[in-house]
Amino acid sequence: MTFDRDEQFLHEKLSADLHPTPVDLWPALAENLPAKPHRRHLWLCLAAPLLIAAGVAATGAQFTDLRTNPRPSFAPDATAGYAISYERQYYTLPADLWAGMQANHNLEAAADGTRPAGGIMHGRIYPNNHDKQNIYSKAARGYETWSAMAEATGLPLAGNSVLDAGEPEPAVQLFIRITADNGYWEESSLAQVGFIPVGNEVPEKLYLKRMDYLGDPEGRRYEIELMALAYLGNAPADTTSINYFNKRAGLTWSCETYEMPNGCMALLPLCTSNPNSSYNSTWAFFEKDGILYQFGCTPVAGYFNSGLEDDRAVLRQVLDGFE
Repeated sequence: MTFDRDEQFLHEKLSADLHPTPVDLWPALAENLPAKPHRRHLWLCLAAPLLIAAGVAATGAQFTDLRTNPRPSFAPDATAGYAISYERQYYTLPADLWAGMQANHNLEAAADGTRPAGGIMHGRIYPNNHDKQNIYSKAARGYETWSAMAEATGLPLAGNSVLDAGEPEPAVQLFIRITADNGYWEESSLAQVGFIPVGNEVPEKLYLKRMDYLGDPEGRRYEIELMALAYLGNAPADTTSINYFNKRAGLTWSCETYEMPNGCMALLPLCTSNPNSSYNSTWAFFEKDGILYQFGCTPVAGYFNSGLEDDRAVLRQVLDGFE
């Protein structure tokens, strides 16, 4: 038998008659199975057209419940939480911005006077832990508006009329180093929107963030956090995935798809193992121009002052505002 068939056999037996209790033991077993062996390149080349023909490769972001479908090809080590996979594009920043970021990397001021600045994103939505440890130099940037950041970076960032009509909230704090020889930050400032570049020797991607307050027809106030992930470089488009809630093996998920007015298909994951957990189920994702957008809404007065469907209605309201 092959590795895949062995794993499938174990899954079927464990889910059927090997244990008499209703407890699902498969996630715990799958998490401790060895990683799938690497496939031979020739096999990949032959199998890819079959996958596409079967409808596996679809446009837009895709949702996968990793607890019920562990170890998919795009996340061979994942067994819990859910994954959002999509086809990412790679972008090149304008020459003046790129040169300024390189200068800041060397703890020098950019030609336009921008000084080296480390950045911290406020709220619940952050770069992942690995990326936090590899923030590229001191080249974070802050801007007054989302459109100003889109113009400065040259990225095709999706605007949002609903958020623009709301009340902006500072989303990024910049810690500025006055000179290159001191070992601490001497100034800090808050920016309405901004980006944090991530990489080792050169920036590989940008996390772009904004936060706004919105009201709903019932008079409730919501904090909306939006983060876009854009990759940098000259590589051809490829498929990638990001895992969420992968440390909570007991959670199961379904996913609502929502067609946006701009033609994108949004994903709204729903936690089915704890339907009363609003925090787990008030996030939305979509892909546009190879950039992944993730955002969530938090009732300012707390989740107990609103219902889950009310909160998800706000998500759809924001989705309708994307251009």
